[in-house]
Amino acid sequence: METGIDFSQVPNNYMMRLHRECVQATTCLRQLAERMAPADLPRWTIVSPKYLASQEGACPYYRPAVKIRLAKGFTGMLGNLLYKQTQPVVSELQLLFGRRTYFRVRKGERLLSPAEQQQVLQILHKYGLSHPPEFDAYLEVYDW
Repeated sequence: METGIDFSQVPNNYMMRLHRECVQATTCLRQLAERMAPADLPRWTIVSPKYLASQEGACPYYRPAVKIRLAKGFTGMLGNLLYKQTQPVVSELQLLFGRRTYFRVRKGERLLSPAEQQQVLQILHKYGLSHPPEFDAYLEVYDW
C-alpha cells in the first residue's frame, strides 16, 4: 500500500484522526493525513476522540487509503458518435449534469467519479456507441 501522502493534496478542513492504536490506523486515510501534517500547521480539524470512544463496532469515519480513477473530459467519445446520435446523447447528459456542468464535465474542467463515469457510458451505449469508449484522460487520486 502506498502510504506517502502529499499533505498539500489534503482537502481544507479534512477531519483527521489521532488514535494511532486503532486497528485500522495503517490503512486509514484520516490517520495517514494526520501523520503527514506539517509541524507548522497552526490548526487541525479532527474527529473527536471522546465521540469515537463512545462508538461501538467499526469506526464510522474510517476512509480506506486507496486511490480511485477519475475521468477527465469526454470530447473524444462525442466525436466518435454519428451526427444523428449526438443530439440525444448531449440532451441526456445535460439532463444528468445540468447544462452548465455538462460543458465543464465535457471539457474536463470537472472530474468524473467512477459512478458518474458509468452513467455517461450507459447513456453512450444506449445510443449505440459500439467500440470501447475511453475518456479523454484519467487521474488516480485518493478518495478523500
